[in-house]
Amino acid sequence: MKIRDKQGLIVYLYSIKQVKNLKNFGSVTYVSKKMRYAMLYIDQDEKTEETIKNISSQRYVKHVVISKINTLEDKILALNTEESIFKVDLED
Repeated sequence: MKIRDKQGLIVYLYSIKQVKNLKNFGSVTYVSKKMRYAMLYIDQDEKTEETIKNISSQRYVKHVVISKINTLEDKILALNTEESIFKVDLED
């Protein structure tokens, strides 16, 4: 079994009642009732852009924003190397 890369999406909704329908596209990890958005993870493959277009074309979706979590993790991993920690100590 191979672990697939995931793409995080923030989906802004007109109504929270429609969150059940988002489960057809991927796994819903967080829902904000007050701000009316859901955090959704989909498989990252060749059809990622097509899936984002399908989600944004739904009537209950205001707009979709691609999450920056994947790029942030890469930057955090780069900070954990000895060289970058040494550079940070020199700057202070």
